[in-house]
Amino acid sequence: MYKLFYSLIAAAAIFSQSFSQTTLLIDKFSSQLHTIADTSNCIVGVAIKDLVTGEKFLINENEIFPQASAIKIHILAELYRQAAEKKLSLTDVVPLSSAFKVGGSGILNSLDNNVSMSLRDYAVLMIVLSDNSATNLLIDKVGMDNVNASLEKIGAAHTKLQRVMMDYKAAAEGKENISTPADVMMVLEKMHAGEIVNKAACDDMLSIMRIDKDTPMRQGIPANVQIADKSGDIEGVRCDVGIVYVPNHPFILCVMTKLLQEDSEGEKIITAVSRLAFNYFERIADSNEYGRRVPR
Repeated sequence: MYKLFYSLIAAAAIFSQSFSQTTLLIDKFSSQLHTIADTSNCIVGVAIKDLVTGEKFLINENEIFPQASAIKIHILAELYRQAAEKKLSLTDVVPLSSAFKVGGSGILNSLDNNVSMSLRDYAVLMIVLSDNSATNLLIDKVGMDNVNASLEKIGAAHTKLQRVMMDYKAAAEGKENISTPADVMMVLEKMHAGEIVNKAACDDMLSIMRIDKDTPMRQGIPANVQIADKSGDIEGVRCDVGIVYVPNHPFILCVMTKLLQEDSEGEKIITAVSRLAFNYFERIADSNEYGRRVPR
């Protein structure tokens, strides 16, 4: 009886100590995130979710931000949804019409008019090189309305694809591609869990997103740690959203900025947040209940 009593007291003390140190670190991390957002000369939105504990860190998570090329992950998801429904096949080979060729990021606009490749290959170019011509072809193939209907169905009501890439006239009319940090966090969580289309589709989508890219998020995270992300940049806007695969402790990271006075500030903010988040989650993953670092 006494042994059991003292064992319970000891266990409670260890739990209290562990809870205390974790709470202190959480408070420090949250405070540092807010400092980055509050001292910036723009609007910053952040949504971070610990995929092990479910803990969230949120700043302006329901604010609507232009997405730039970060919207492309939702086009990717719709492509895989329609492939699962046999409306198309990822292996379908489609010629690149000159009607889809636009400038900005990518390579297809610089090639001749005899380009043909599979829909999956277009998707790889869309995500890895952020190719706008590939993106416009895929939007035409899956349908803008279908992308938005699928987003609404899964609960991403504030996320909308409203124009093709490089359509300045549509942008001037207010037809912007938009979302919120909270919406994208939810979509990425479903993707991580294999709940968008099916697990095989999610695994393949994430494998494309994991192909290494030079992004602001990547700049804040060691090269040996995998990330599956998509960045976006247009005038006055910088975004980067994805999953960071800290060993044994993956987390979702969505950082969005708008009303930038200097576009480079947005990239610096994203990198600062990603570095801070990695340092927090890496310590959580590699520390015991007393705070000693124990690499696993």
